[in-house]
Amino acid sequence: MAAEHQILQNEGFTQFGVYHYATYDSYNASGTATTSSGRNYQLFCIIPPGYPTERPSLYITDPKPLLNYHGAAISGLGVSHAMHTLEPHSAGWVQICHWRSARWHAGIVLQKVFLKAMLWLEAYEQHLATGRDLADFVGTMQEAA
Repeated sequence: MAAEHQILQNEGFTQFGVYHYATYDSYNASGTATTSSGRNYQLFCIIPPGYPTERPSLYITDPKPLLNYHGAAISGLGVSHAMHTLEPHSAGWVQICHWRSARWHAGIVLQKVFLKAMLWLEAYEQHLATGRDLADFVGTMQEAA
């Protein structure tokens, strides 16, 4: 996990860090993402015990609720291809679909997860401006043939 933290720092993602909670012997990564419009979003990545072979979950914890173009909570959509979201956290946080579980492998570093989150947030802001689905701005990973 120290190497993951160092990769974030070395690749210019200094707004994010990896944290260890000794009481629970658990890890997470978090930080504030700032979009090109200057808006801030809090991201929280739960690193599972099976990491790096198990895909981490990535949530937007603030603003909460995260609203869509029509003013409805995105977390209410649950799993949504149109919005590139997965099952929300029990706290109501939106979970970003950053990588298909079937395509996840141990060679993917947390920096790539946060990079995809940044792309998702830029697409989200386009959604707010236009009302168009995130899927119109962010492509879906194609299944291997």
